Amino acid sequence: MGTRAPLTGQYRAAAYAVPGLVLALVAVLSLVPTASAANPIPPAGPVLNPTTVVGSKAPAPTPGGVQKATARVLASSALGAYSALVIDPATDQVLLEVNANKPRIPASTIKLLTAAAALEVLGPRTRLATKVMRDGNTITLVGGGDTSLVRARGGDPLTGGAASLKALAELTAAALPDQPVQLKYDDSLFTGPTTGPNWPKQAARFGIAAPVSALMVGEGRVRPGAISRVSDPARQAGEVFADYLGRAGVEVTKTTAGKAASGATEIARVESPPVADLVEQLLTDSNNDMGESLAHLVGGASGAGTSFAGGAKAVTAAIKKLGLPTAGLVIVDGSGLSSSDRVRVDTYGALLAEVARNTNPVLSAIGSGLPIAGATGTLADRFLTGPTARGAGYVHAKTGSLTGVIGLTGTVKDADGRILVFAILANNVKSLIAVRQSVDLFATKLAKCGCTG
Repeated sequence: MGTRAPLTGQYRAAAYAVPGLVLALVAVLSLVPTASAANPIPPAGPVLNPTTVVGSKAPAPTPGGVQKATARVLASSALGAYSALVIDPATDQVLLEVNANKPRIPASTIKLLTAAAALEVLGPRTRLATKVMRDGNTITLVGGGDTSLVRARGGDPLTGGAASLKALAELTAAALPDQPVQLKYDDSLFTGPTTGPNWPKQAARFGIAAPVSALMVGEGRVRPGAISRVSDPARQAGEVFADYLGRAGVEVTKTTAGKAASGATEIARVESPPVADLVEQLLTDSNNDMGESLAHLVGGASGAGTSFAGGAKAVTAAIKKLGLPTAGLVIVDGSGLSSSDRVRVDTYGALLAEVARNTNPVLSAIGSGLPIAGATGTLADRFLTGPTARGAGYVHAKTGSLTGVIGLTGTVKDADGRILVFAILANNVKSLIAVRQSVDLFATKLAKCGCTG
């Protein structure tokens, strides 16, 4: 718990669940430079205040001002084929628009759409159950799609913790008579392939994502703290659960894959944090496993099917239902690991403008889940030095990275205190490091500029 896997190549391995996420956000923000002569802008808070956005008295930027401030960085040939957008959510005025009608490979920025669909379809307060069913001397561990499930010491899922197999084993032991049992593990909630279309090869080996399963523990890592993932997360979860049952005094004579009998009775369960908390973790840490699980669950709740295809169809439908632009939108997975995904920046602009204004409170976890520059999640090690340091604390944005792809989309507080929404997606790039610096500089230019002239 709380241990972040190191970077592997161009991919950041998803982090373990962090207890007390909100408190962690507040604590880490103390590391961001406060107002001074060198950095006079008070850092934007971790959760945007929609009243401040809608009723902002700060001077409004002009298209000319924004374009002038960002022209040099956008002129860089390193950006390859790119699209960029800046919007003032208070007025919905488009301040900058470059190739906004061109669908681009989004990489992990597509998690913003997965998050929106999960909140809209599943509901922010929904919790995912991992259950134990009993039929005679056979018990079945049934996965419910909770990729935040840990081995032990999960804490309270309602106060920033995670459900644990140890707690479930103890509840199960208390509900069983003193006799040996056979254990089955059931991951049948999800159907179809366990890896997405055009995913990076050896995604599990390099810790990018586990094979998608409705039942996994510790993100399917081969052991706690490891990077690589097991080939069969459900089997691993079953074996870990059997071990905890043994420690709780239950003799397990056999552990096999299988479904619970039709007449089986539920004897124990643990539940995940609410979907809103899962969405925050999804966005802050760019958790690929969680993205795929939530997309599959959206597919199931919508009747499209708990599969990659079903999730993609259902997430697309949810984005359309929310009234967001869907022209050119192609979704094939929930994490953005596929190079087949396509998104236009105006889709992100419309979504984040809604979030900034709090037009739809159901989506508020997206705002609080955005990584904070120089402070949290996938932006914790960016915006720390050099020309982008002025963006630390003021840029809140979802990152994205694949071979030849860099993306950054979120909100920024400008020098006059105005909240702006921005999105930039660069494809066909030759240097990920150089382009990552360029998109960070683009966001920093917005933070430094009042852009009223």
